[in-house]
Amino acid sequence: MEYTVIYGSNGAKRMSIKREGSRYRYDHETKRSRYEGAQKKVILPIFEPSGLLELESHQKKGIQLKHVEPKDAISPHDFYKKLKVPKWDQIRYELVVYRKGVKGEVSKTKLHDKSCYIIGRGLGQSLRRFESDGEEIILADIPIQEESCSKEHCAVQFRQVGESLIPYLIDLDSSNGTCLNDSAVPSARYIELKSSDIIHVSEDPNDSDYELIFLAV
Repeated sequence: MEYTVIYGSNGAKRMSIKREGSRYRYDHETKRSRYEGAQKKVILPIFEPSGLLELESHQKKGIQLKHVEPKDAISPHDFYKKLKVPKWDQIRYELVVYRKGVKGEVSKTKLHDKSCYIIGRGLGQSLRRFESDGEEIILADIPIQEESCSKEHCAVQFRQVGESLIPYLIDLDSSNGTCLNDSAVPSARYIELKSSDIIHVSEDPNDSDYELIFLAV
């Protein structure tokens, strides 16, 4: 059995009387000591980047990138490794580019090692390369040779949702918009991608010579 007795002119002290068998134990405690004990909390530093630092960390050759990946971003490679998914159970993601008037595919990109793939204006197959002679800076991972396509037009972003890997399409506030399956997508909004989805780098599919097919097999 335990009793608590408050004493002192302002109730600043407290004495606990606790019975232990046939004897009593007296414990004295002041309000000050109780207050100090409550204040002794460990405050850990926050190592997450601030908004400004986070933006500064997303630059390429001094150019500020539009897209800042979400905290749940993860590459298919890292996702399957993390969950120990055997290779035969892993989904293979690809983005195949076609052009009107050109027989066969223009390019095919395996979407496996990175959490985000930027689609934008560029030349050739060199990804994210810098032309030191003053020519255009290529920021895209998947370059599209079309003037109406923005340098950072849209992106395929992989995110971990629970124990699922979900691919999304996001328009990066492009000049001419992005179309998914003949429907314009809202800017800066994540839209889930499904296998065989068709992407155009324009709100009107007829305004673009390129067609991008997302595959998950």
